[in-house]
Amino acid sequence: MKKTEKQKNILLILALFIIFSLIMYIFILKYLLVADNDYTKLGIDMKQHDIEYYTVYEEDVFEEYKAYKINSSSINDLKIQLENSELWSREKYYEYIMSEFYEIKNGKEIPIDREDIYYYKKGYAIFDVKNAKLYYLKSNPYKQHNDYSNILGIQTNNYITREIYSVRGGPQNDGTDYYTYQFNEEQGKEIRESLEKSSKWSKNRLDDEKLANFEYNQEILLIENGYYNYSKVCRTRDERKKSYFTAEEATGWEIGVYDANKNILYYYWTSY
Repeated sequence: MKKTEKQKNILLILALFIIFSLIMYIFILKYLLVADNDYTKLGIDMKQHDIEYYTVYEEDVFEEYKAYKINSSSINDLKIQLENSELWSREKYYEYIMSEFYEIKNGKEIPIDREDIYYYKKGYAIFDVKNAKLYYLKSNPYKQHNDYSNILGIQTNNYITREIYSVRGGPQNDGTDYYTYQFNEEQGKEIRESLEKSSKWSKNRLDDEKLANFEYNQEILLIENGYYNYSKVCRTRDERKKSYFTAEEATGWEIGVYDANKNILYYYWTSY
């Protein structure tokens, strides 16, 4: 009797293992089959016969980076589609996005050619017309970020575009948030009027040492009509202490730069 019961348990465990293995196999197979057709999700009518070959640089369950080589006979038609598409434009990504795109030659990462490029607005993809290549980054290069709706008194909900570089970790969520927001002219006017009245923002340019934190946006050094905000921060669970702390208790700083001519907000926060 005991032997029969033991056999039943073994068979049950074996059956569960087989079922689990089949589920995982189906999941992986489905993922691999779909991954090969990622180019169909980018808003252009590109077929398999338009692709000469493709290279997988990074691929796992969480992220994927591929480069598709386009047939020369398809380039002109695809370029017309890109030109007329609302999902693609000539407006380049910021440098920290661009650093995610590369090729590998002789075992070394090299930057991609930027001479004739279209950029995808709904995700991260680059179409290099000159070299007939499509680069597609499926994963979000920013593993986590805070979805701020208010930055240093500026409402950010109605932005046109937002770029995020966020690296946080550890038990106290230390790290860096680095955002840029592009606003339309109407929203920009409201922001300018708000900053004029704010005691926390100033027209006085910050020194280069502070502005050097914006390593991916060196164009801020050339801003002619800007507003600036700099303050120390204290990363703590005590909400009151976040506003009242000594210089010695500070764990980092935050910087806001607003380009009033271009309606762009640059924001940097770090805690160590």
